[in-house]
Amino acid sequence: MLDIEDFDTVFPDSPEYSHEEVETIKSRRTQLGGKTFFERLLDLLQIKGRRLYPPQSPTGLSELHAKITETPIALHYKHCLLFYLLKDLSPMHHADTEIATKFAHDVHLDSKFWTFIEGLWALDHLQFETAVQNLTHPSIIPTFPDEIMIALLNHRNLPNGTTNQEYILPMAYYNCAKPPLANKEAMTEFVKYMSDRSVTETFYWIRGRAQHEQPLLFEILVSTTFQRVGPNDRTNEAYKREDRAVELVSLPWNEDEETWLETYLLEGEGRNFHGARETVMMRRLATGKWGEAVGDHALRGKNKESLNWEVLKDGIRKGLGPREDGGNGFAI
Repeated sequence: MLDIEDFDTVFPDSPEYSHEEVETIKSRRTQLGGKTFFERLLDLLQIKGRRLYPPQSPTGLSELHAKITETPIALHYKHCLLFYLLKDLSPMHHADTEIATKFAHDVHLDSKFWTFIEGLWALDHLQFETAVQNLTHPSIIPTFPDEIMIALLNHRNLPNGTTNQEYILPMAYYNCAKPPLANKEAMTEFVKYMSDRSVTETFYWIRGRAQHEQPLLFEILVSTTFQRVGPNDRTNEAYKREDRAVELVSLPWNEDEETWLETYLLEGEGRNFHGARETVMMRRLATGKWGEAVGDHALRGKNKESLNWEVLKDGIRKGLGPREDGGNGFAI
């Protein structure tokens, strides 16, 4: 068995992080929310060495190695951390054998830990597809699942010709790893992501969440539905805001959800959305609440092309006749 406490044995030929690599890691750290996943591992294992990563000199690497090997944790955790560092250094090592792979074989690193570290290393290097392939392996027990989801959602650097609807990595990770989404940011961003893909699927997904979470999640669904698409944003080119609004109106909201929806769109932050009042009008008409639709004088809506809301309401009012005061007695 390799003596991991001997620095020269673990890191042959005195490899070191180049200045360029150090700056690149710092840049990626910023993109990952201020902390790499390697640093998260150090924190999880209570190793006081996060300030030493990335090592900016051979001495810094030696100090980090000592912190890892001297901390009273399981041996395989030490192997994992050293394997990660060797993956960093492998491109700078000019020997014929890839030093990280050789180390993993020498210490008989279990395949599930090998796969897990490969996934975190790919994530820290913003190689998201490779990361998801490794981190969704059946042998892996999800670690940092919400943080991984946030990383996937916040870094949708899509190639030309790809829309957010086609960006499947967050959904692939969710379906395989089942992250709890206990982190508010993870839950919020995931609902926005799902809403971009399908209003209906998001609606039913929210219903499956804990009851105390649902009001906020429904608010996110509605706000995402009404968001304007910017001139430089290719999101939802095939899934327009108008289509999403019609889909939202057609959903089978229960009584509590209905009350909440109207309150949000008429009195809450949603009242400022373009088309908010029209949506409430459409919803009332679609659900047979004719009296409420024509009786709410504040609910006017803007005329759209050949549609004149006041003419429509007047026609409904005449059709209801004396039943107007009764509210919803008109049936079709």
